[in-house]
Amino acid sequence: MNLAGIDLNLLVVFNAVMDERNATRAGRKIGMSQPAVSNALNRLRYLMKDDLFVRGPDGMRPTARALELEIPVRRALSELEEALDPVSFDPRNAERTFTIATDDYMAMTLLPYLSSYLVNEAPGVNIHTTPVQGRLFEKLDAQEADYGLAPMGDDVPERFGRMEVGTDHFVCLMRTDHPLAQYDEIPLEEYAAARHMLVSPRGDPRGFVDEQLEAMGMSRRLVMVVNHFGSAPMIISSSDLIVTVPSRMADKCTEFFDLHVVPSPISPPPGMVGAVLVWHKRLTNHPAHTWFRDQILRASRDLDEHGLKRPDNLLHGRQCMAEGLPKGTSMSVREVAAQAAVNKRPAE
Repeated sequence: MNLAGIDLNLLVVFNAVMDERNATRAGRKIGMSQPAVSNALNRLRYLMKDDLFVRGPDGMRPTARALELEIPVRRALSELEEALDPVSFDPRNAERTFTIATDDYMAMTLLPYLSSYLVNEAPGVNIHTTPVQGRLFEKLDAQEADYGLAPMGDDVPERFGRMEVGTDHFVCLMRTDHPLAQYDEIPLEEYAAARHMLVSPRGDPRGFVDEQLEAMGMSRRLVMVVNHFGSAPMIISSSDLIVTVPSRMADKCTEFFDLHVVPSPISPPPGMVGAVLVWHKRLTNHPAHTWFRDQILRASRDLDEHGLKRPDNLLHGRQCMAEGLPKGTSMSVREVAAQAAVNKRPAE
């Protein structure tokens, strides 16, 4: 097909409709009216000699030909956009969305810090999270996500960049009046005999605890398997179940629920004790992505230094100025008071 006869904006419309499966939402996403989107689709249908999308009860369904075009069109638009991007990146004036494939544990621990950076330093930058669904590398290849953020080992394919962004250990979360709450260290036999809940973002019916218990000739009773960490504290607080989760997640839960934390008698295998950020190497040297990876690393360091982000962990811009501190300063209330005293102390 001769590209000289194609309006490349039609491919932008195609990509938006593939994402939204709805002409009105697609138009809103790319700044076009619904009639303009429909007109562009009709022109593209004529060029492709295919319906591309047909109406269904759940929205516009892509035809087989549209599904064939999805990844090549998405990749071509992304590479064209990156080629036309400026060679430098100014977060204060940038308008851009970064997509991260991750789970709610990572979102609950790192995104609060990232959000505070964006408010103060990059107000036009957005973050969109999407579930990993057991197909992280496939999503990165298809450009459905810019980054993956999850626990993983060293088996990352060569075509991806990799950066470790934190460590964690696992603990047991339970009601404060649970029989196992009396222990500083839970005996392995009593741990295995307890009624357990498993958080499995991919929906797997077993976790590393089951594999390690099995290696020791033991097993546990898995009463419930859920695919979101966020539901764990509500279930645990109203049942006799215990759940083995990362310590940072447990700390977050105890802020809002009357729950007890005890070290887990089962340690995870290598690769499950931390978070790893991965991305396709084609993004490695792009200024915008270099900046964004720095923000992820910064959030990890703030998390290590200050703990989970709370409303008073990071100062808002106006409060920073009132205290004579740089905008976006990462500090606790106690640190703020100490720094303010130093700033206001008369010079000797």
